[in-house]
Amino acid sequence: MPARPGEPVDPGTSTAAAPPEPADAVGRLAVTVARLRRQVEEADAAAGGRALVEMAKGVLVERLRCGPYAAGRQLQALAASAGVPLLELAADIVNQAAQDELSAIAAEPPAPGGQEPAADVTHIRTAESGILAAQDTQAVAESLLRYALAPLEATAVAVWAAAPDGSLSLAGSAGFPEAEAARWHYVPPGVDTLARRALGERRILWARTLAGTGLPSIGGSTTQDAGRVVVPAGTGGRLLGALEISWPGPLEAQTPQIQRQVEALADLCGHTLDSHQPEPSAPGLSPLTELADGLWTRR
Repeated sequence: MPARPGEPVDPGTSTAAAPPEPADAVGRLAVTVARLRRQVEEADAAAGGRALVEMAKGVLVERLRCGPYAAGRQLQALAASAGVPLLELAADIVNQAAQDELSAIAAEPPAPGGQEPAADVTHIRTAESGILAAQDTQAVAESLLRYALAPLEATAVAVWAAAPDGSLSLAGSAGFPEAEAARWHYVPPGVDTLARRALGERRILWARTLAGTGLPSIGGSTTQDAGRVVVPAGTGGRLLGALEISWPGPLEAQTPQIQRQVEALADLCGHTLDSHQPEPSAPGLSPLTELADGLWTRR
């Protein structure tokens, strides 16, 4: 059966059955396009899973002083004997070896009373491995949404790169309509958006709805009821941009574990933005007009 959105795919696993082909030519073309898109999505998901498994194999190579083939066989045997998915075991092995922020999140016990389940960082580790293999920030945004944010029921993400002149450029996005991403590819200096506010105040902004902030942002023309969070991202004490996450409806208060997961994802974005090279382009009239209109209507 098809994998759920955001669910990592074990390498080598087939997840979808081909639908029956219609008789007419247009229908057959639509089915072919859908099949190719599904195959690309499954290949991307499997690639993220393979990268995480390879990281775990590297840990076993060092610990067991064996070759990659023997480490892979040992990893599969351990997963089978423990009765856990291969990716889950791979994430546990990487967590134990890394001893980083994600490891600390994974080690946190559930809250008393069972109101807050133990964190599952398998998706975030998969996103991390996908980010390491990503060729650009756009691929990073897609990996974040697929592996780490969809399990949190988020539907869109934007990675903003900050320039020294105060402008913002959309370094990558996923889940937003292409036309919306094109309109927001550049935000001029002095325009107070949700991302710019978070960067200016150097703090995380959690918003129950975008409308409640009174600030414009990507996706605002589609719905003002979307919950948002913007986390400044950087590395080495330098602010390089921001991670903005969107939910389909009003965002309720999140648990401390979810908040820490979001902050960890912003840290991953910070390392990506450190090597980001924005394409020089002049802003068009459409985004400037839309931003001005949005600010004017909120006066």
